[in-house]
Amino acid sequence: MNPDYSIVPVYSLTAQLYDRMVGIYAFEQWRENFERLQKRYDFDLSLCGDVACGTGLACSYLLDRGAGVIGFDRSAEMLAAARKRMAGKGARLLRQDMRYLLPPSRLSLIICATDSLNYLLSESDVRRTLRSFYAALRTGGYALFDMNTAWQLREGSDSEPWDFEIDGVAMHWLSEWSESDQTARLGLIFPALIDENGAPKVEIHCERAYPTQRIVEESGSAGFSHVDVLDAAGLGKVGDRTRRLQFIAGK
Repeated sequence: MNPDYSIVPVYSLTAQLYDRMVGIYAFEQWRENFERLQKRYDFDLSLCGDVACGTGLACSYLLDRGAGVIGFDRSAEMLAAARKRMAGKGARLLRQDMRYLLPPSRLSLIICATDSLNYLLSESDVRRTLRSFYAALRTGGYALFDMNTAWQLREGSDSEPWDFEIDGVAMHWLSEWSESDQTARLGLIFPALIDENGAPKVEIHCERAYPTQRIVEESGSAGFSHVDVLDAAGLGKVGDRTRRLQFIAGK
């Protein structure tokens, strides 16, 4: 990334734009899958933890279904957006790192959607997070999480930059894929938002792909008794060109 840019924390600028960028579209896909999986697994919704809850779309949906909900996120800006969405609904929102969850009581269900685990760039962080999920769950509970595959990240990394605008905010999009470390790197540049030195601000989002079997093995090592893996597009069998994996890990 150009050293003349001013790097800011991820979602510090995009939190207020996230729903219109991708959030609502991603949520609708997640909701459809969740309702199908709920019929199949009969999740206990008495106390759900939405990890990396973002702007609170899933939290709000679960609350409307009568679930108990705690939202967790590391981004203060995302939590502010979630609080605004759920004002008056009585949801609890906690600023916590998914690697070190400390819920006030054991959870009946953990959801972690929209490839949030891909933001973990080391196997040790994935391992720590899965163990954190396991420790936070009640016996009989489930962790429901999805991850982008290498195919998705590779195909989604455009070599050509492009420009777009949301709510009057102009953005310049640069992305690249590294085959050697299976990592996609996205720079969201805000040319009209500059720091005190006149440098445009940029958020740099990095996602790493992991072999499916590795995630299954790490889930087992964390203590989960069984792990199912489905293609998130249709909840069918995983194939060579599956873009997103849906994991259902039972304790």
